[in-house]
Amino acid sequence: MPATDTTIALAPFENLSGDTTQDALARGFVEDVAAALSRFGTVDVMYPRALTAVPAPADGNQPDTAATHTLHGSVRRAGDVIRITAQLLEARSGRQLWADRYDATAQNLLAIQDQIAERIASALAIRVDQVRLAAAQRQPVSSLDAYDCWLRGFDGLQRGTTDADTEARGLFARALQIDPKYARAYAGLSLSYFNTWSCQAWEKWDERERCAFDYAHRAAELNASDAIVQVVLARILIYRRKYSEAAYHVDRALALNPNDTDVLVHAGLCRAALGDGESALELATKAMRLYPAHPPWYWAVAAIALFVLGRDPDVLNIGARVPANMFVDTAAFLAASSALAGDTERAHRYLARFRSDFTERITFGRAPEPGEPLRWLVHVNPFRRAQDIERLERGLRAAGLECDPDDIRPEAKLHAIAHPADSAVFRQHEGFWTLAFDSQAVQLTHQKGFSDIARMLERPGTEIHVLELADRPAEPGGNDPVLDERARREIHQRARELQREIDEADTAHDRGRAERAREELDHIVEELSGALGLGGRSRALGSMAERARSAVTWRIRSAIKKIAKAHPRLGRHLDNAVRTGTFCMYLPETPIRWAV
Repeated sequence: MPATDTTIALAPFENLSGDTTQDALARGFVEDVAAALSRFGTVDVMYPRALTAVPAPADGNQPDTAATHTLHGSVRRAGDVIRITAQLLEARSGRQLWADRYDATAQNLLAIQDQIAERIASALAIRVDQVRLAAAQRQPVSSLDAYDCWLRGFDGLQRGTTDADTEARGLFARALQIDPKYARAYAGLSLSYFNTWSCQAWEKWDERERCAFDYAHRAAELNASDAIVQVVLARILIYRRKYSEAAYHVDRALALNPNDTDVLVHAGLCRAALGDGESALELATKAMRLYPAHPPWYWAVAAIALFVLGRDPDVLNIGARVPANMFVDTAAFLAASSALAGDTERAHRYLARFRSDFTERITFGRAPEPGEPLRWLVHVNPFRRAQDIERLERGLRAAGLECDPDDIRPEAKLHAIAHPADSAVFRQHEGFWTLAFDSQAVQLTHQKGFSDIARMLERPGTEIHVLELADRPAEPGGNDPVLDERARREIHQRARELQREIDEADTAHDRGRAERAREELDHIVEELSGALGLGGRSRALGSMAERARSAVTWRIRSAIKKIAKAHPRLGRHLDNAVRTGTFCMYLPETPIRWAV
């Protein structure tokens, strides 16, 4: 971790009681605050004893120390009540930045003394970062240091938009230019690619998840002692269903800093996914206690913990505090809890909201196919315990969410067949698809993504533009082809070059180079359309191509996940062999003869 240029000097707390027996309490309490604050790693702490010999200057300003901030406090006893006060000052000007007070009785002081020390330490760290962030936001990026870039980037991530994620990535990249070994910048990059505060890019889930894991792993290699780094890696591992590894990193993060509210709330979400609802709720509650002005998404973590615990009335009370447009799946959990609590009317209302959000933000205007929303919910909420998944499914079915018809069709059960190893079947007949692969077969009901996959299987190794898969070869109201022959050749040639570059970069473990090439490949139509003589319609074409890319990518990936549930071997094969984006392609490691 690079130096943050932030040092808090803790002055000895004053005993204002007139009772010398309270001197030990005053001395011991500020030591507790210093120990709790030192866990953050983002501030340097000057312990109280370092200031005991520093006399107050005659002009009343703060003592001349190396600190940027000073903490002053006092302990006062009046009868059975002990009041502890604390105030954070800017060292140079003496300006008060924060102050608070805490009351305890003599009987319960020992029980809550550590809690008060934790609250003060957490509040100090948050306030120092808030002041520094405000200053950093007024400066050009070129003048920021690595930690300022982290603060601005992390603040941007919490806005939950694709534009904010992109801006944050630029700030984290700037931090790495300043300090190439700054682990927290890699953790920030990981979060920016796997930003579950935003549902704006679910169609890029697989691509973003790979980048998120690579950057989180790199961050942990550089600094295994940063609690933020540890909990980010834990989140990614849970989505990879590596639950035991994730649990280790959650424990590690909490051991490193049990008072950082962002660590606490992310750890709480991890513990809920792991099935430990009690711990998840305790962590979320502590995070909100330490940070009363917390972001609203903290409530969502508490709601999921309560859902795992089966406390549906509490889920409804807490979940209602989460902004309606923040997460697509919040309304689904509220619908399930309403139904399980017997409130059918409310369940229908929340389910209608979930369906609307899902259609708008996940399927991009396409009506979801039966079973698709539930598959998505299970995928983006990676519960370790089957009972938690079953409870969510049961609640949503009771609320009225359509089931996948293949769940009750005997033909959708996998069965063994005699079939040549180098051939396979992916064929539609009367609304059903027969899928045969690796001596196993299954029959599934139609999904649009199956048709896209079949078209790729017919042309292995060939890039197919998403506009072709979307059956939109021309712009609305026009009769000219969207891509003339020269444009097709140019774009396909550049796509092949970029794909080779991606493959080479992946082999060399150069994730930055690979990601840059992927981004260009993903936006190649927008970048090249003006130079390829497409009638001056580059903006309209780009918009159409982007919408098609999002819709086609999601329905292909959704179809593969459905296949993987029914036919795991074929699902794994397609997941590895199918590439999606502006160009889609089926490229298996070994040739297979498909009957389509």
